[in-house]
Amino acid sequence: MTSKIRGKVPVYAVLRAATAGGALASGFVQTYVFARVLSPEQFSIYIVIGSLGVSLWLFDLGVAKVLFVQLREAFLKGRVGPGAEGEKLPVQAAGIALIYAIVVGAGALLCFAVVAAGTSRGSLEATHEALLFTYTALNLVWFVLRNVSVAGDQFIFFESLDAVRRIGHISLIFCLFLPISFLSFMLWSNLLWAVLFVVLLARLGRLGLLRWEAGRMAQTSAAFFRRHRSALWSSGRYALGEMYIYTFPSLLVPALHGLGGPTIVFDTVFKVFRGATVVFSAACDLLVPMQTRAFAAGDTAGLRKRTLQALIAGLIPAICLSLILAVAGERLFGILLGSAAQVPPAFNYVLIVLVFANLVQTVSNFVLVHTGFFRPIGRLATGVALLMTVVAALDALLHLSLLGFAVLYTAAYVSGAILYVVLAARYPLAGHRPHG
Repeated sequence: MTSKIRGKVPVYAVLRAATAGGALASGFVQTYVFARVLSPEQFSIYIVIGSLGVSLWLFDLGVAKVLFVQLREAFLKGRVGPGAEGEKLPVQAAGIALIYAIVVGAGALLCFAVVAAGTSRGSLEATHEALLFTYTALNLVWFVLRNVSVAGDQFIFFESLDAVRRIGHISLIFCLFLPISFLSFMLWSNLLWAVLFVVLLARLGRLGLLRWEAGRMAQTSAAFFRRHRSALWSSGRYALGEMYIYTFPSLLVPALHGLGGPTIVFDTVFKVFRGATVVFSAACDLLVPMQTRAFAAGDTAGLRKRTLQALIAGLIPAICLSLILAVAGERLFGILLGSAAQVPPAFNYVLIVLVFANLVQTVSNFVLVHTGFFRPIGRLATGVALLMTVVAALDALLHLSLLGFAVLYTAAYVSGAILYVVLAARYPLAGHRPHG
């Protein structure tokens, strides 16, 4: 690791901790405010729409991570930068970002059309839900640009913008307590997104990490998919499995357990679980630049050391969150939801198990993904998704309670987390290189 990168780590740590905390706070603030300004039915409908928007983020199918691995290698070798005019990767990165932006726009239009034609709530409500879908789905494009930024050592600039995004969006959510309409809230939220995209795209373009060449984008993007089709197939299987694992409960619970209380309860509990994922991902993000440099240099001992540091960094918030859930979980959920719904106390202990399982899975997944081991994680993700299908079938056939479903889901998730640890220990942490 160069002294230049080493010097950036403390600043990056502060910024990444702030954005991770902002992501966690944003979910809680949204729950707190929506529970008080919306009816339980409307709240649960917006939960479903928001879940669909978030799930679109996983439409990426692992492409951004394959792009990261290739772009990071090229950047470390000096092939990507302001003077590297012939390199295709920046053009391919721009093409992929554009494709995802088109996907988000198409999804928003489809959302509007379905709500307007299929319900009696009218065009205004359809506009609300299309804007909410856009607000959540733009994470798909942001995710691609985040990987491009980190690949080019622009992690501090990106996290600075992400901190602005978090602060801005949280502030706008609180504005719903003021006499402004939901439509105004959504318009301002999406406008903030637009400003941040303009600033980030300009920066990445100046540094040569993105290159907007209309005549080459389609051709070079197609070449990227052809050249890396094996890795993309495996990463796609992994991403589909992850999408299924993390999003099917948000659709299954409303379908089998009903809108209103059950959906609100599960969404609130799941927000804590996914919020923990954001925190652990932030801890792992701090080590990615150093892990990838160690892996590129063949320094297996250094890779192990950085991975252990990521685990320790995540263990601290995991213990703190678990203590809060054990001691004051019931009170915390009561404050968040008010009279909208009540979370059974047993969910606190389910969450504690999920939190620690998520920690070890996140650390393992980060080292596997960022070193290019897409084939083994693709196979494993497919297997875990099949296990989750069994959980869903049992819920439907046995008419389980919401807590019963959560316990089965947790058991399946823990099994998958253990297997991801085994893969990390067997492949990158043992000094192996990826093949295809």
